[in-house]
Amino acid sequence: MIEAGDSLNPLKLFEYDHDPGNYCLMLSDLDMVKVSDVFEECGYVGNGYDWSGVARSAVRTHAPEIADRLEYDPEAGTFVAHGTDPAALRRLGGLLQRAFQDGPTLATLIRTGDRDWFD
Repeated sequence: MIEAGDSLNPLKLFEYDHDPGNYCLMLSDLDMVKVSDVFEECGYVGNGYDWSGVARSAVRTHAPEIADRLEYDPEAGTFVAHGTDPAALRRLGGLLQRAFQDGPTLATLIRTGDRDWFD
């Protein structure tokens, strides 16, 4: 269960109401725009698809043991990772939160990610 007050701000981690036991980690475009300049400096837009690339890069670099416990379903305006393991999603959320808050970390994850992972 996800504890009340569990903050990965600006990301949201929650259990789907319609599908108990399945969890979602989400970042909306309203927040993505705050760091779009970092993506633009690296040649990307910074949409949900690009955040999926950041997520894959972060997992490959910092938490490869959770890679097979995550699925990605981004849209242009929303980054979404989901799965049945809330601890894996919370770990990914922490990695993405750190990248969101630190431009050089975000830029490194973008630049070291596989180009096929980005929009």
